[in-house]
Amino acid sequence: MGRILRLAVLFSSVMTIVCSSAYAQASIAGVAKDSSGAVLPGVTVEAASPALIEKVRTVVTDGSGQYKIESLRTGTYTVTFTLPGFNTVKREGVELTGTFTATINADMRVGALEETITVTGETPIVDVQNTKRQFVLGEELIHEIPSSRNTTNLATLLPGVTKANQDVGGLNGESGSTAGAVTIHGNADVRTEVNGVSVHATQGSGTNGAGNMAAYQEMQIDTSGVSAEQKEGGVRINLIPRDGSNEFHGYYYGAFATSSMQGSNVTQQLTDRGLLAPNALKRYVEVNPFGGGRIVRDRLWFFGTVRYNSARSYSAIYYNRNAGDPTSWTYEPDTSRGPATNENIWKSGNGRLTWQATPKNKFGGSYDYASSCPCPRNISATVSPEAGVTGYAPIKPGTMLFLDWTSTVTKRLLLEARFMKRDSLSTRPLTNIYFTHNPGVGVLLNSVTEQSTGLSYRASNTAATSSRNPTRQPRLTLSYITGAQDFKVGFNLAYQSQDQKAYSIDSPISYRFNNGMPNQLTLLATPWRTFIDEQDHGMFVQDRWRVGRATLTGGLRYDYFHVSFPAQSVGPSPVAPARSFDFPETKGVTWHDLEPRSGVAYDLFGDGKTAVKVSLNKYLAFYGAPNAGGTDTVATFTSNMNPTARLVNTTNRSWTDTNRNFVPDCNLLDPATNGECGPMANRDFGSTRPGSSYDPDTLSGWNRRPDSNWQFSAGVQRELLPNVSVDVSYFRTWYTNIVVTDDRAIGPSDFDTFSITAPSDPNLPSGGGYPVTGVYNLKPASFGRPSDNYITFADKYGKAINHWNGFDVTFNARAISGLSLQGGTSTGRVSTNNCEVAAKLPEILFGANNLSDTNANVWQPAAYCHQVGHFLTQAKVIATYLVPRIDVQMAATVQSLPGPQVFANYTATNAVVMPSLGRALSGGAQNIVVNITPPGTMFGERMNELDLRIGKILRYGRVRTTASIDLYNVFNSNPVLTESRAYASWRRPQSILGPRFLELVLKVDY
Repeated sequence: MGRILRLAVLFSSVMTIVCSSAYAQASIAGVAKDSSGAVLPGVTVEAASPALIEKVRTVVTDGSGQYKIESLRTGTYTVTFTLPGFNTVKREGVELTGTFTATINADMRVGALEETITVTGETPIVDVQNTKRQFVLGEELIHEIPSSRNTTNLATLLPGVTKANQDVGGLNGESGSTAGAVTIHGNADVRTEVNGVSVHATQGSGTNGAGNMAAYQEMQIDTSGVSAEQKEGGVRINLIPRDGSNEFHGYYYGAFATSSMQGSNVTQQLTDRGLLAPNALKRYVEVNPFGGGRIVRDRLWFFGTVRYNSARSYSAIYYNRNAGDPTSWTYEPDTSRGPATNENIWKSGNGRLTWQATPKNKFGGSYDYASSCPCPRNISATVSPEAGVTGYAPIKPGTMLFLDWTSTVTKRLLLEARFMKRDSLSTRPLTNIYFTHNPGVGVLLNSVTEQSTGLSYRASNTAATSSRNPTRQPRLTLSYITGAQDFKVGFNLAYQSQDQKAYSIDSPISYRFNNGMPNQLTLLATPWRTFIDEQDHGMFVQDRWRVGRATLTGGLRYDYFHVSFPAQSVGPSPVAPARSFDFPETKGVTWHDLEPRSGVAYDLFGDGKTAVKVSLNKYLAFYGAPNAGGTDTVATFTSNMNPTARLVNTTNRSWTDTNRNFVPDCNLLDPATNGECGPMANRDFGSTRPGSSYDPDTLSGWNRRPDSNWQFSAGVQRELLPNVSVDVSYFRTWYTNIVVTDDRAIGPSDFDTFSITAPSDPNLPSGGGYPVTGVYNLKPASFGRPSDNYITFADKYGKAINHWNGFDVTFNARAISGLSLQGGTSTGRVSTNNCEVAAKLPEILFGANNLSDTNANVWQPAAYCHQVGHFLTQAKVIATYLVPRIDVQMAATVQSLPGPQVFANYTATNAVVMPSLGRALSGGAQNIVVNITPPGTMFGERMNELDLRIGKILRYGRVRTTASIDLYNVFNSNPVLTESRAYASWRRPQSILGPRFLELVLKVDY
């Protein structure tokens, strides 16, 4: 990798001219002219603000009379224009947030130098130079609105941004709130950054790591048009840290709520549909003090903050009365104990020093520590407490060290460097949740999953993991601004690794029942251990020209990604006792990618009030190191490539418990049919033969990274009134390099196809009774063959598409008589098509291999291979209002989201299958699970949520106290968020929106 590093250094050294601020700060730009309209070169332009540590930033207009002042922090500025022989022009009250470029022009006339003309006017609200779509949530707004102050929860208040786990008032806790996919315009590559540096852990999804909003002065959320500085598209959350001030100030923030402060939104209708228990608040506590000030006036500043957050909530399930009883094989809810609880405790601390070493050089450093204890978590309507994966053991989200250096080398040359070091411990060795609190039980039990409901109970049925994930990320950017043209260059490096252990909490043999009757065994060959080393580096160059009313942007980014696996060993397992293998150091993928970025912004009428914006950009998917055995593309090319993970570590076999003793009376080590057990679905289980191989085209070369995507946008932003703007835009996202897994041991001729008839049901489309065609089943002679899974690109077999198209209409109204509003609507649909590929690879229609959203172990009929979704609309609004004279602060957030897509997974027994298939299912299987609802045709009820805050402000000297009442889910709505997909319990509610509850909030500023 030394060659890449040397290339990066050389690349950044020879390119001594650069574009806009490397770390997403605001700008002021414009042109200076004389009274005749001629441009004025050589005008000195100063931007002064208390927000700047150096107080004043100065540039000079270029030969075209244009200027640009970069890297300006959020705040209010005064812009002053001076030129010998001309009067001085001063523009006051220019407010900047995020990466907004405020266009401030000056008309100068000949006059005495001491004559100053002060120009008043509204701060521009339309950015006529940038194509990026960005929302900015400042510190004041974050504290004013009812929210958990969690980064992803705040992001989901914005139009178009969605999250898999809807959270009311932060009841999921800090760790739980970051879980679940965060998407925008069909892209789920969410990034959380601090000063432009991603804070993801090696195993992280990109949402975790920055759990103390008191450490940051602003949250910038990019949703489209991300520049060449970043490789991913999607939602980009950039947190801007505080710098400090000469005056000591701080605040205390606290929030509290208990179950006695909530209502109930469980209706008889929900009870009749089968909702076992409501998911609701148990207790919520937030304590978050902050303080900072000077150490040496105008030179050295500090701040520090700590945070304690405890979120405890009831899950929609009761404890199992039969837990720990080795003679019992049923789940019996113990309603005398009340619903089971999920608990999430977050403790963190953050401190920062900022040093203005010279007028041109500023250094900063911060240290962030966090500890989380989901104790327990993952309990849900389908996971009984004793089946929980994680127990009472802390998780260390990490220690993070940030170092930064900003140097204004000249009035035009800006250098910014960052370094981030993170060490995280994903999970310590675990124990079962139930047995931890019942030490007298101590019995190794088999997990049971009931097909008719999807409920897992009795014990854990998955491999638990414990991993260490160190990450190191240096980053450098140079910026040179001439006025009419900007040019930028920079690079980032990332070194990350993972040491992960996988083991069974309970028995490595789990059972599957259907209506209480055993029908399948799953064997898990734990334990195993994996090591991964990753290098993820990038360089970029970007140029921007301002020609007349148009601003043109072009950029190119190069990314390098390499994975390797140190030497490893695999020992025996209870279900694979002969396993003992050694693997040498192994190479993984080596990818090189080029991503063009382009955009144009046009000031339509030349008055800075209407901008037409068009952009076309290529982005890459994020690749980290999730748990081995994952089904997504990220795991496929990282964790699952590990030699130890490529072994066949799990397999199924049918089981007919004829004597009803709940013991598989067979030789489990014999892969062939024997006793009560059918053949192993994969006879390579426990052997040295890898379960998968890779197409060399997917492992190396240029522009081969799977799930790369292109994003196009076009729209118009218009200032309707002073401080009020509307943006109407079209977006399209499409994916390339889609991968599939071809089991080369079988082909289309090894399958028989059949159809089934959907049950008659008024809740099914057209009342049910329709044929479900194109269901596949392996021929008996082909079942159990050693698999030869070959991972390759789908386009080698035919067309595979995954597109998102839609429109956003957003508005922004800055404070007008104390009222501020922002929000809008987002409408879009997803289209997928893998018909040509599925015709050659029928196996991709099974479970997560399919492009469709289905559960694992579910067959998607070939008739549903082409899906064009409905256009779905969501609406979001954030509003704040300060009632004059009485100092009452009011705020509201509104979310209106489409209901979840409805699937019906029908368990078709041999009696249902045989009339069409002409035989029983292969491998001794007693049933097959098939989705019988055409995707995109059924949706649950819409989710509407209104949250309110009313606070009274009290002032005493420098101390300002705000006592508030937050009311979440004001209308106590109860839409179903998740429901059973198993047809036997179809549409049984598994979770609903949390009920209305009241929270007390106190904030004291001093």
